[in-house]
Amino acid sequence: MKNLGKWLGLLLALLLVAGGVGWYAWNQQALARGNPWLKGEQGAARAGQLARESGMAVLYVIESDKCRRCKLLDKALWQDPALTSTLAGLIKVRLNPSAGDGSERVLRRFPKVNTPPGIYLQQGGGPLKPIQIVVDIEQIWMPGVTYRRGFFMPLSVAGFDAVLRTTLALDDPAFVSLAP
Repeated sequence: MKNLGKWLGLLLALLLVAGGVGWYAWNQQALARGNPWLKGEQGAARAGQLARESGMAVLYVIESDKCRRCKLLDKALWQDPALTSTLAGLIKVRLNPSAGDGSERVLRRFPKVNTPPGIYLQQGGGPLKPIQIVVDIEQIWMPGVTYRRGFFMPLSVAGFDAVLRTTLALDDPAFVSLAP
């Protein structure tokens, strides 16, 4: 009878753990479904409206159809389930000038991106703040006291989250020149 109590206790503990893991996975998928990537000119307009209503920051990702780095970054970072909760706190917009969705008109307000991907943050209609990622060597720029006084660090979900928070908090006059 003693062993039966231990087994029932162990079974109950396992069920609680499995239930917790299932709830977490379901919640992460719900977060992703409730905040999808917006695209093109209509997506950028919707993002502006959502940002004004919610106060959330907007993440703009400038891509190209034939961009190898864009595909690598998408697979390595944007599709990573560990980044779901971080991305859920942002309004996300993909802009592709060759997609025929009006992205080229939106991109007239952005600094020219010579080699995609280009990544920018904007909060409260303020200036665009760049996030620099070197996909080929898996590095991301971490701003320091000012944007230009930073350093490269390994690209990871935790690294992106740290750069995101630092960039949003940074009040650097260099960003004023990037206002749309």
